[in-house]
Amino acid sequence: MKKISVLLLIMILISAVMTSCVSPDINTVTTEEEITTETETETETETETETEEETEPEDNETTIDLELPKNSSDISYDLARDILTLCSGYNEKSTATLVMNFGFEILFAKNYDKPYSDISHTCAYTVAQGKFNGKNVYLIVIRGTSGGEWYSNFDFAPSHDNDTQYAENFYMAAQDIYLSVKETFDNDPDSYKIVCGHSRGAAASNLLGMTLDNAYGKNKVYVYTFATPNTVRGEEAAKEYDNIFNFINPADVVTYVPLAAHGFSRAGKDIMLDTPDKKSSIITAIESLSYIAPDIKSYYEDKHSLTAKGLSDDGMSVFDILKFIASMFAANMQETDMSKLANISTESDLYQAMGVLKDFSDANKLLVIGSEHSVTRYAALLSVNRAGE
Repeated sequence: MKKISVLLLIMILISAVMTSCVSPDINTVTTEEEITTETETETETETETETEEETEPEDNETTIDLELPKNSSDISYDLARDILTLCSGYNEKSTATLVMNFGFEILFAKNYDKPYSDISHTCAYTVAQGKFNGKNVYLIVIRGTSGGEWYSNFDFAPSHDNDTQYAENFYMAAQDIYLSVKETFDNDPDSYKIVCGHSRGAAASNLLGMTLDNAYGKNKVYVYTFATPNTVRGEEAAKEYDNIFNFINPADVVTYVPLAAHGFSRAGKDIMLDTPDKKSSIITAIESLSYIAPDIKSYYEDKHSLTAKGLSDDGMSVFDILKFIASMFAANMQETDMSKLANISTESDLYQAMGVLKDFSDANKLLVIGSEHSVTRYAALLSVNRAGE
Protein backbone atom coordinates (compact mmCIF):
# COMPACT_ATOMS: atom_id res chain seq x y z
CA MET A 1 0.00 0.00 0.00
CA LYS A 2 2.87 2.22 0.83
CA LYS A 3 4.52 1.47 -2.51
CA ILE A 4 1.32 2.33 -4.34
CA SER A 5 1.10 5.65 -2.54
CA VAL A 6 4.68 6.54 -3.38
CA LEU A 7 4.18 5.53 -7.01
CA LEU A 8 0.98 7.56 -7.22
CA LEU A 9 2.74 10.61 -5.80
CA ILE A 10 5.57 10.29 -8.34
CA MET A 11 3.10 10.06 -11.21
CA ILE A 12 1.21 13.16 -9.99
CA LEU A 13 4.46 15.14 -9.80
CA ILE A 14 5.53 14.05 -13.30
CA SER A 15 2.12 14.98 -14.67
CA ALA A 16 2.31 18.38 -13.02
CA VAL A 17 5.77 19.09 -14.44
CA MET A 18 4.75 18.04 -17.95
CA THR A 19 1.57 20.09 -17.75
CA SER A 20 3.52 23.19 -16.70
CA CYS A 21 5.86 22.77 -19.65
CA VAL A 22 3.23 22.40 -22.39
CA SER A 23 0.36 24.48 -21.00
CA PRO A 24 1.29 28.07 -20.27
CA ASP A 25 -0.75 30.09 -17.78
CA ILE A 26 -3.97 31.18 -19.51
CA ASN A 27 -3.52 34.69 -18.14
CA THR A 28 -0.28 35.13 -20.09
CA VAL A 29 -1.45 33.74 -23.40
CA THR A 30 -1.49 36.21 -26.33
CA THR A 31 -2.82 34.85 -29.59
CA GLU A 32 -1.41 35.82 -33.00
CA GLU A 33 -4.70 37.54 -33.78
CA GLU A 34 -4.47 39.61 -30.63
CA ILE A 35 -0.85 40.55 -31.38
CA THR A 36 -1.84 41.61 -34.88
CA THR A 37 -4.76 43.68 -33.55
CA GLU A 38 -2.59 45.45 -30.96
CA THR A 39 0.06 46.23 -33.59
CA GLU A 40 -2.54 47.69 -35.93
CA THR A 41 -4.03 49.75 -33.10
CA GLU A 42 -0.63 51.14 -32.15
CA THR A 43 0.07 52.01 -35.80
CA GLU A 44 -3.28 53.78 -36.12
CA THR A 45 -2.63 55.75 -32.92
CA GLU A 46 0.79 56.86 -34.14
CA THR A 47 -0.70 57.91 -37.49
CA GLU A 48 -3.42 59.92 -35.76
CA THR A 49 -0.81 61.69 -33.61
CA GLU A 50 1.29 62.54 -36.66
CA THR A 51 -1.81 63.82 -38.46
CA GLU A 52 -2.76 65.98 -35.49
CA GLU A 53 0.74 67.50 -35.44
CA GLU A 54 0.62 68.20 -39.16
CA THR A 55 -2.83 69.83 -39.04
CA GLU A 56 -2.34 71.71 -35.77
CA PRO A 57 -3.58 75.29 -36.29
CA GLU A 58 -1.16 78.24 -36.20
CA ASP A 59 -0.41 79.55 -32.74
CA ASN A 60 -2.54 82.69 -32.41
CA GLU A 61 -1.03 83.75 -29.12
CA THR A 62 -1.42 87.49 -28.56
CA THR A 63 0.16 89.15 -25.56
CA ILE A 64 -0.26 92.82 -26.44
CA ASP A 65 -3.33 94.85 -25.54
CA LEU A 66 -3.55 96.48 -28.98
CA GLU A 67 -5.70 95.40 -31.91
CA LEU A 68 -3.93 95.94 -35.22
CA PRO A 69 -6.03 96.28 -38.38
CA LYS A 70 -5.44 93.47 -40.85
CA ASN A 71 -4.45 96.08 -43.43
CA SER A 72 -1.91 98.63 -42.17
CA SER A 73 -3.39 101.19 -44.57
CA ASP A 74 -6.75 101.06 -42.75
CA ILE A 75 -6.95 103.70 -40.04
CA SER A 76 -8.11 102.58 -36.58
CA TYR A 77 -9.21 105.28 -34.13
CA ASP A 78 -9.20 102.75 -31.29
CA LEU A 79 -5.58 101.99 -32.08
CA ALA A 80 -4.83 105.72 -32.39
CA ARG A 81 -6.30 106.35 -28.94
CA ASP A 82 -4.21 103.60 -27.35
CA ILE A 83 -1.05 104.68 -29.14
CA LEU A 84 -1.54 108.30 -28.04
CA THR A 85 -1.63 106.98 -24.48
CA LEU A 86 1.71 105.25 -25.11
CA CYS A 87 3.09 108.59 -26.33
CA SER A 88 2.10 110.39 -23.13
CA GLY A 89 5.02 109.10 -21.09
CA TYR A 90 7.66 111.80 -20.95
CA ASN A 91 10.57 110.06 -19.23
CA GLU A 92 12.02 106.59 -19.50
CA LYS A 93 10.29 105.21 -16.42
CA SER A 94 6.78 106.44 -17.21
CA THR A 95 7.09 105.30 -20.82
CA ALA A 96 8.23 101.85 -19.70
CA THR A 97 5.24 101.59 -17.36
CA LEU A 98 2.79 102.47 -20.12
CA VAL A 99 4.45 100.10 -22.60
CA MET A 100 4.38 97.19 -20.16
CA ASN A 101 0.75 97.94 -19.26
CA PHE A 102 -0.06 97.22 -22.90
CA GLY A 103 1.59 93.79 -22.69
CA PHE A 104 5.03 94.54 -24.15
CA GLU A 105 8.44 93.68 -22.77
CA ILE A 106 11.08 96.39 -22.87
CA LEU A 107 14.06 95.55 -25.10
CA PHE A 108 16.01 98.78 -24.57
CA ALA A 109 15.68 102.56 -24.21
CA LYS A 110 18.12 105.26 -25.33
CA ASN A 111 18.90 108.97 -24.98
CA TYR A 112 16.61 109.75 -22.05
CA ASP A 113 19.63 110.91 -20.09
CA LYS A 114 20.73 113.52 -22.66
CA PRO A 115 22.10 116.61 -20.87
CA TYR A 116 20.35 119.90 -21.58
CA SER A 117 23.49 121.12 -23.29
CA ASP A 118 23.26 118.33 -25.88
CA ILE A 119 21.76 119.83 -29.04
CA SER A 120 22.54 116.83 -31.26
CA HIS A 121 19.98 115.59 -33.77
CA THR A 122 18.80 112.55 -31.82
CA CYS A 123 15.63 111.57 -29.96
CA ALA A 124 14.93 109.61 -26.82
CA TYR A 125 13.04 106.39 -27.56
CA THR A 126 11.93 103.03 -26.18
CA VAL A 127 11.86 99.72 -28.09
CA ALA A 128 9.67 96.87 -26.86
CA GLN A 129 8.45 93.46 -28.05
CA GLY A 130 5.24 91.47 -27.78
CA LYS A 131 3.13 88.93 -29.67
CA PHE A 132 0.26 89.47 -32.06
CA ASN A 133 -1.38 86.65 -34.06
CA GLY A 134 1.52 84.37 -33.18
CA LYS A 135 4.15 86.71 -34.60
CA ASN A 136 6.56 89.10 -32.95
CA VAL A 137 5.44 92.71 -32.82
CA TYR A 138 7.95 95.46 -32.13
CA LEU A 139 6.96 98.82 -30.70
CA ILE A 140 9.02 102.01 -31.02
CA VAL A 141 7.83 104.95 -28.92
CA ILE A 142 9.73 108.19 -29.60
CA ARG A 143 9.67 110.97 -27.01
CA GLY A 144 8.81 114.59 -27.72
CA THR A 145 11.15 117.54 -27.23
CA SER A 146 13.21 117.93 -24.08
CA GLY A 147 15.91 120.41 -23.10
CA GLY A 148 18.47 121.18 -25.77
CA GLU A 149 16.37 119.38 -28.38
CA TRP A 150 14.50 122.66 -28.84
CA TYR A 151 17.57 123.99 -30.63
CA SER A 152 17.57 120.97 -32.90
CA ASN A 153 13.88 121.56 -33.71
CA PHE A 154 14.67 124.87 -35.42
CA ASP A 155 17.90 123.61 -37.03
CA PHE A 156 15.95 121.69 -39.66
CA ALA A 157 18.63 121.79 -42.41
CA PRO A 158 22.16 121.86 -41.01
CA SER A 159 23.43 121.46 -44.57
CA HIS A 160 21.75 124.79 -45.56
CA ASP A 161 20.96 122.99 -48.82
CA ASN A 162 18.00 124.40 -50.74
CA ASP A 163 17.58 121.02 -52.45
CA THR A 164 17.38 118.86 -49.35
CA GLN A 165 14.58 116.28 -49.43
CA TYR A 166 14.07 116.07 -45.67
CA ALA A 167 13.92 118.02 -42.47
CA GLU A 168 17.45 116.85 -41.79
CA ASN A 169 17.30 117.22 -38.01
CA PHE A 170 14.42 114.76 -37.73
CA TYR A 171 15.77 112.52 -40.48
CA MET A 172 19.06 112.07 -38.62
CA ALA A 173 17.17 111.20 -35.45
CA ALA A 174 15.06 108.66 -37.37
CA GLN A 175 18.13 107.05 -38.94
CA ASP A 176 19.79 106.79 -35.53
CA ILE A 177 16.79 104.78 -34.32
CA TYR A 178 16.62 102.67 -37.47
CA LEU A 179 20.24 101.59 -37.13
CA SER A 180 19.56 100.43 -33.57
CA VAL A 181 16.78 98.05 -34.67
CA LYS A 182 17.90 97.11 -38.18
CA GLU A 183 19.62 93.84 -37.27
CA THR A 184 16.64 92.68 -35.20
CA PHE A 185 14.20 93.54 -37.98
CA ASP A 186 16.39 91.99 -40.68
CA ASN A 187 16.36 88.72 -38.74
CA ASP A 188 12.59 88.89 -38.22
CA PRO A 189 11.20 90.29 -41.50
CA ASP A 190 7.71 88.81 -40.96
CA SER A 191 7.19 90.67 -37.70
CA TYR A 192 4.77 93.52 -37.05
CA LYS A 193 6.26 96.97 -36.42
CA ILE A 194 4.54 99.88 -34.66
CA VAL A 195 6.12 103.34 -34.67
CA CYS A 196 4.65 106.29 -32.80
CA GLY A 197 5.49 109.65 -31.27
CA HIS A 198 4.23 113.10 -30.31
CA SER A 199 5.74 116.41 -31.49
CA ARG A 200 9.47 115.95 -32.15
CA GLY A 201 8.88 112.23 -31.66
CA ALA A 202 6.13 112.41 -34.27
CA ALA A 203 8.48 113.91 -36.87
CA ALA A 204 11.06 111.19 -36.26
CA SER A 205 8.29 108.54 -36.35
CA ASN A 206 7.05 109.91 -39.66
CA LEU A 207 10.48 109.58 -41.27
CA LEU A 208 11.27 106.26 -39.59
CA GLY A 209 7.99 104.93 -40.97
CA MET A 210 9.14 105.87 -44.47
CA THR A 211 12.43 104.07 -43.91
CA LEU A 212 10.74 100.90 -42.63
CA ASP A 213 8.27 100.89 -45.53
CA ASN A 214 11.14 101.11 -47.99
CA ALA A 215 13.14 98.39 -46.21
CA TYR A 216 10.43 95.85 -45.32
CA GLY A 217 7.26 96.83 -47.18
CA LYS A 218 4.25 98.50 -45.60
CA ASN A 219 2.09 95.41 -44.94
CA LYS A 220 3.08 94.98 -41.30
CA VAL A 221 4.28 98.52 -40.55
CA TYR A 222 1.88 100.73 -38.53
CA VAL A 223 2.80 104.40 -38.06
CA TYR A 224 0.71 106.80 -35.95
CA THR A 225 2.00 110.29 -35.23
CA PHE A 226 0.53 113.22 -33.26
CA ALA A 227 1.28 116.98 -33.46
CA THR A 228 3.65 116.25 -36.32
CA PRO A 229 6.03 118.90 -37.71
CA ASN A 230 6.68 118.98 -41.44
CA THR A 231 9.29 116.44 -42.54
CA VAL A 232 9.68 116.05 -46.32
CA ARG A 233 9.87 118.10 -49.50
CA GLY A 234 10.53 117.70 -53.21
CA GLU A 235 10.31 114.20 -54.67
CA GLU A 236 10.03 112.62 -51.23
CA ALA A 237 6.89 114.64 -50.51
CA ALA A 238 5.28 113.24 -53.66
CA LYS A 239 5.66 109.59 -52.61
CA GLU A 240 2.68 107.73 -51.18
CA TYR A 241 2.86 106.18 -47.73
CA ASP A 242 -0.74 105.28 -46.94
CA ASN A 243 0.11 103.40 -43.73
CA ILE A 244 1.47 106.55 -42.03
CA PHE A 245 -1.23 108.54 -40.22
CA ASN A 246 -0.47 112.03 -38.90
CA PHE A 247 -3.04 113.43 -36.48
CA ILE A 248 -3.00 117.22 -36.69
CA ASN A 249 -4.61 120.00 -34.66
CA PRO A 250 -4.75 122.97 -37.09
CA ALA A 251 -4.41 125.35 -34.13
CA ASP A 252 -1.08 123.77 -33.15
CA VAL A 253 1.83 125.99 -34.25
CA VAL A 254 4.30 123.08 -34.13
CA THR A 255 2.63 121.46 -37.12
CA TYR A 256 3.53 124.46 -39.33
CA VAL A 257 7.30 124.16 -39.08
CA PRO A 258 9.52 123.78 -41.03
CA LEU A 259 7.58 126.16 -43.25
CA ALA A 260 5.37 125.06 -46.11
CA ALA A 261 6.69 128.12 -47.94
CA HIS A 262 10.07 126.36 -47.95
CA GLY A 263 8.46 123.35 -49.62
CA PHE A 264 7.91 121.15 -46.55
CA SER A 265 5.00 118.82 -45.86
CA ARG A 266 4.54 115.45 -44.16
CA ALA A 267 4.89 111.89 -45.45
CA GLY A 268 1.68 109.85 -45.28
CA LYS A 269 -1.89 110.94 -44.59
CA ASP A 270 -2.81 113.99 -42.50
CA ILE A 271 -5.88 113.51 -40.30
CA MET A 272 -7.21 116.94 -39.31
CA LEU A 273 -8.78 116.76 -35.86
CA ASP A 274 -10.42 120.18 -36.05
CA THR A 275 -11.38 122.84 -38.59
CA PRO A 276 -8.39 124.06 -40.67
CA ASP A 277 -9.36 127.73 -40.25
CA LYS A 278 -8.45 127.75 -36.56
CA LYS A 279 -5.15 129.53 -37.08
CA SER A 280 -3.89 131.82 -34.36
CA SER A 281 -2.01 135.09 -34.84
CA ILE A 282 1.13 133.25 -33.79
CA ILE A 283 0.76 130.78 -36.67
CA THR A 284 0.23 133.66 -39.10
CA ALA A 285 3.35 135.37 -37.75
CA ILE A 286 5.39 132.19 -38.06
CA GLU A 287 4.28 131.73 -41.67
CA SER A 288 5.20 135.35 -42.45
CA LEU A 289 8.86 134.61 -41.70
CA SER A 290 9.16 133.24 -45.23
CA TYR A 291 8.92 136.83 -46.47
CA ILE A 292 12.39 137.64 -45.16
CA ALA A 293 13.70 134.08 -45.51
CA PRO A 294 12.31 132.85 -48.84
CA ASP A 295 14.45 129.70 -48.92
CA ILE A 296 16.46 127.45 -46.63
CA LYS A 297 19.81 129.08 -47.28
CA SER A 298 18.48 132.56 -46.49
CA TYR A 299 16.82 131.25 -43.31
CA TYR A 300 20.29 130.40 -41.98
CA GLU A 301 22.66 132.80 -43.67
CA ASP A 302 20.98 136.12 -44.43
CA LYS A 303 21.95 138.51 -41.62
CA HIS A 304 19.40 141.30 -41.34
CA SER A 305 20.31 144.64 -39.81
CA LEU A 306 18.78 145.35 -36.41
CA THR A 307 18.71 149.10 -36.99
CA ALA A 308 17.78 149.52 -40.67
CA LYS A 309 16.25 147.75 -43.61
CA GLY A 310 18.35 145.20 -45.47
CA LEU A 311 21.28 142.96 -44.65
CA SER A 312 24.25 143.65 -42.41
CA ASP A 313 27.29 141.63 -41.31
CA ASP A 314 26.50 142.38 -37.68
CA GLY A 315 22.82 141.53 -38.06
CA MET A 316 20.86 138.36 -37.30
CA SER A 317 19.24 135.62 -39.36
CA VAL A 318 15.74 134.23 -38.85
CA PHE A 319 17.38 131.12 -37.43
CA ASP A 320 19.22 133.31 -34.91
CA ILE A 321 15.88 134.80 -33.83
CA LEU A 322 14.23 131.40 -33.43
CA LYS A 323 17.11 130.18 -31.29
CA PHE A 324 15.92 132.68 -28.70
CA ILE A 325 12.59 130.86 -28.66
CA ALA A 326 14.46 127.59 -28.21
CA SER A 327 16.30 128.99 -25.21
CA MET A 328 12.97 129.95 -23.61
CA PHE A 329 11.74 126.37 -23.78
CA ALA A 330 15.02 124.64 -22.91
CA ALA A 331 14.54 124.48 -19.16
CA ASN A 332 17.53 124.44 -16.81
CA MET A 333 19.68 126.28 -19.35
CA GLN A 334 20.96 129.80 -18.78
CA GLU A 335 18.34 132.53 -18.90
CA THR A 336 17.74 134.02 -22.31
CA ASP A 337 19.69 137.23 -22.90
CA MET A 338 17.34 139.53 -24.79
CA SER A 339 19.55 142.61 -24.58
CA LYS A 340 20.65 142.39 -28.22
CA LEU A 341 17.02 142.58 -29.33
CA ALA A 342 15.85 145.23 -26.88
CA ASN A 343 16.27 148.20 -29.22
CA ILE A 344 15.51 146.64 -32.58
CA SER A 345 14.32 149.28 -35.03
CA THR A 346 10.89 149.29 -36.65
CA GLU A 347 12.80 149.69 -39.92
CA SER A 348 14.53 146.35 -39.52
CA ASP A 349 13.42 143.40 -41.63
CA LEU A 350 13.40 141.44 -38.38
CA TYR A 351 10.86 143.65 -36.65
CA GLN A 352 7.99 141.38 -37.69
CA ALA A 353 9.98 138.34 -36.61
CA MET A 354 10.35 139.99 -33.23
CA GLY A 355 6.58 139.87 -32.97
CA VAL A 356 6.84 136.09 -33.06
CA LEU A 357 9.41 136.18 -30.29
CA LYS A 358 7.20 138.45 -28.17
CA ASP A 359 4.25 136.11 -28.63
CA PHE A 360 6.32 133.22 -27.35
CA SER A 361 7.55 135.26 -24.40
CA ASP A 362 4.00 136.26 -23.41
CA ALA A 363 2.88 133.93 -20.62
CA ASN A 364 -0.78 133.92 -21.65
CA LYS A 365 -0.04 133.28 -25.33
CA LEU A 366 2.51 130.66 -24.40
CA LEU A 367 -0.18 128.90 -22.39
CA VAL A 368 -2.39 128.80 -25.48
CA ILE A 369 0.46 127.45 -27.59
CA GLY A 370 1.19 124.73 -25.05
CA SER A 371 -2.43 123.72 -24.56
CA GLU A 372 -3.12 123.32 -28.30
CA HIS A 373 0.01 121.19 -28.64
CA SER A 374 -0.49 118.99 -25.59
CA VAL A 375 -1.26 115.26 -25.57
CA THR A 376 -4.37 116.06 -23.53
CA ARG A 377 -5.69 118.36 -26.24
CA TYR A 378 -5.00 115.79 -28.93
CA ALA A 379 -6.76 113.11 -26.91
CA ALA A 380 -9.84 115.33 -26.59
CA LEU A 381 -9.88 116.17 -30.30
CA LEU A 382 -9.33 112.52 -31.20
CA SER A 383 -12.34 111.48 -29.11
CA VAL A 384 -14.57 114.04 -30.85
CA ASN A 385 -13.28 113.07 -34.29
CA ARG A 386 -13.72 109.36 -33.54
CA ALA A 387 -17.29 109.93 -32.37
CA GLY A 388 -18.07 111.59 -35.68
CA GLU A 389 -16.80 108.68 -37.76
